[in-house]
Amino acid sequence: MDTRENALKLYREFIPKLLECGTEIDEHYRRFRELRLMEDDLSFQSALLNVEHAFFMVVQSMNILRENLKLLETAVKKKEIE
Repeated sequence: MDTRENALKLYREFIPKLLECGTEIDEHYRRFRELRLMEDDLSFQSALLNVEHAFFMVVQSMNILRENLKLLETAVKKKEIE
């Protein structure tokens, strides 16, 4: 069963949602970072820094997902060219 067309359709459906989600995550990351920079309590700064780090890890994972989706799109298009 050739699922290339379905994969391309799913890719095209998902990419805008991924970008939208990334934008929201970035906004929340910035807000937490702002709080950390305003915080005087060092132990709470540390907790906020851990949250920032978690956001960073999520964004890294999303970047890997996006890159692999692009590779998937390329693989689908190679079949279309042949």
